[in-house]
Amino acid sequence: MFQRNGRSGYVLKPAALRSGEGKKALLGRRTRHWLDLTVISGQQLPRLKDSSGREMVDRPVLHPYVEVTVHVPDWTYSGEEGGGGGGGGGASAGEEIEGGATTIARSVTYRTSAVKNNGFNPVWEEQIRIPFECVGDMWDLVFVRFVVRQEDGKDDEDPLAVYCVSLGSLGQGELTVVCSR
Repeated sequence: MFQRNGRSGYVLKPAALRSGEGKKALLGRRTRHWLDLTVISGQQLPRLKDSSGREMVDRPVLHPYVEVTVHVPDWTYSGEEGGGGGGGGGASAGEEIEGGATTIARSVTYRTSAVKNNGFNPVWEEQIRIPFECVGDMWDLVFVRFVVRQEDGKDDEDPLAVYCVSLGSLGQGELTVVCSR
């Protein structure tokens, strides 16, 4: 969250969550969008690790794939006009927060195909289009999460790489994600 403001340690809530006039109108406004991106490739993915954290050399072959997930808070407004401070921090799915606003988190996930036998330089070249709705222009609360996983891995196995970024901190154009060990 603090990457977009020079790591100053303070991020102001979106206008729709702060008290004041127009809060109900902002929370009632929904706009439909699409996240268009291309998953190109990866380089030198780390090997899987055992329970003690050491690389497993007996399983040197990777079959990596990428999951791209858009996490969107679904804010609705059910309180009285101008009521409360309109919090937002720490509200769980479906929980009513200060000021009568409620939130339900939604996510949309796309999974690429697996690249067989190539953890050194896997190439996907897959175009992705993920639809989502933004409530009240709260771009800073929409997150995109990239996860690189092993196809034959167990559900409880740690992913090979993870990167999460706020959609509000991205500009149009290219995004280069570098995940290191």
